Amino acid sequence: MAVCGALAVTVTSCTGGDGNSRGGQGPSGTITRTSPDVQRPQASALVLAAGRSSARYRITAPSPARYAFTVTVAAPASADVAVTIVTWYGAILSILDSTHEPGWCTRQGAQDIRLERFPFLPAQLAGTWTVIASKRLGPAATVRIAVTFAKP
Repeated sequence: MAVCGALAVTVTSCTGGDGNSRGGQGPSGTITRTSPDVQRPQASALVLAAGRSSARYRITAPSPARYAFTVTVAAPASADVAVTIVTWYGAILSILDSTHEPGWCTRQGAQDIRLERFPFLPAQLAGTWTVIASKRLGPAATVRIAVTFAKP
């Protein structure tokens, strides 16, 4: 968890909508309020099976127009992992193309660590987002990901 708190990832793409301070309309038609977990990491250890596999978990995003966020990824050096976030309305945020990108990840023992900071994203909406880790091949791996929203 401490390693995850030390890393952050940059959003490389964003689409659609406009943020607001009261949250956004979720897929069920209800208004999503700001999470009480602002400034607390929303983290998970995702288990990826051997070979091609992916795993996911959900987070509650407050308005990205008002809260910046960081994403930390810790993966075994033996695994080449990509991370994306998909919003409830279908926008795809490319977080990390590969934990093996030279110069982007830091090796700490047997782990590749990545930390990126994301600025305000006024085009995105609050609500339930899905964090997805995937790999194309290789041994089974456990990937730790943490997303933390905070006012800068």
